Amino acid sequence: MITTAVVLAGGKGVRLRPLTLNTPKPLLPVGNKPLLDYMLGMLVAQGFERILVAVNYLGWKILKHLLEKWSDRGIEIIAPQVNPQDTADAVRRLREFINEDFIVTMGDVLTNMNLREFADHHERSGAFATIALVEVSSLRDFGAVLLDKEGRVVHFIEKPRFDETYIVSIAYCNPARLSALHRNLANSGFYAFRYEVLDILEENPQLMDFGKHVFPWLLENGYDVRGWASPAYWIDVGRPATYLMANLDLLAGLAEPLRPYGREHGGVWIGEGVEVAPDARLVPPVALGDDARVGSGARLGPFAVVGHESGVRENAVVEYSVVLNGVEVGEAARVTSSIVGEGARILPHCSVEGGLVRDGETVSGDIAAEADLRVLLAR
Repeated sequence: MITTAVVLAGGKGVRLRPLTLNTPKPLLPVGNKPLLDYMLGMLVAQGFERILVAVNYLGWKILKHLLEKWSDRGIEIIAPQVNPQDTADAVRRLREFINEDFIVTMGDVLTNMNLREFADHHERSGAFATIALVEVSSLRDFGAVLLDKEGRVVHFIEKPRFDETYIVSIAYCNPARLSALHRNLANSGFYAFRYEVLDILEENPQLMDFGKHVFPWLLENGYDVRGWASPAYWIDVGRPATYLMANLDLLAGLAEPLRPYGREHGGVWIGEGVEVAPDARLVPPVALGDDARVGSGARLGPFAVVGHESGVRENAVVEYSVVLNGVEVGEAARVTSSIVGEGARILPHCSVEGGLVRDGETVSGDIAAEADLRVLLAR
């Protein structure tokens, strides 16, 4: 049984800036819990005993979090500071810590994928490598995988253009093979490998990225690479719009058994020390972090996340939004379909619609800036 898992947690989160200027992406809260904790919790619950968390950008913050929250869980968590050029290079640099077949996961996606089932399937199949696949609406931003009827990977295209997808469809004009491509099965970034892949990485230092380099190389050299299609919820929390979507989906129960932080009461998750005025309205689903405060006549929800030590003043409204830690939403202010960064202030009677407020920023007027956030109101 595979018991070793690598969690890649070193990315800079450039597309999520400014949210990631001071916080590494794996520590961004989703439902008031760090994104990384959902992955670690699943791995522990599913029997992975040795977890390697590869950190780089703002790695000291991740190391501090692991020491504070995960050091007493009865498992071995190793978090070496690496400086990789890409995903495969990160695993190459972890070789000294790996002594068996292993899986690779990402610390910056939200998913309820059954990783034990994935690892066991890989072992039963006898494959050299297995890619966990998820169905997406568009393959444009992901690696597209074409499978044969036995589940072997026939062709792999990293972030294909439409014409590339069409050409591959013609080249492999067999309905059994085309079905996987037409279902928009994408590379989830989760892999299972035989231990010997580390020799390949060591002997071929030009192989830096799994999608761009490693899997095409394995296919060209005749290795047995399989695809495993998962029905799991999965979202790449790589842009402000998908970060907001991940929070809303978690509140909606789409990622069960993953749940927001706090104790749940009728669709409202409440942390410790929360203060809610008697005439405030909490319209589920809502999540309130530790020591959050909600003033008289305020309304939270539907679909509102209010972070630790944040305050929503009298008659203010927060809906379809994420308000991070230490934020003040002023009297009669309104936050809709937006993300409000840590320590920000929304002054009284101001409105933020479809906006992204930076950490520590003070909003003294009305904001309606991010169209891709506003469209989530239609969800």
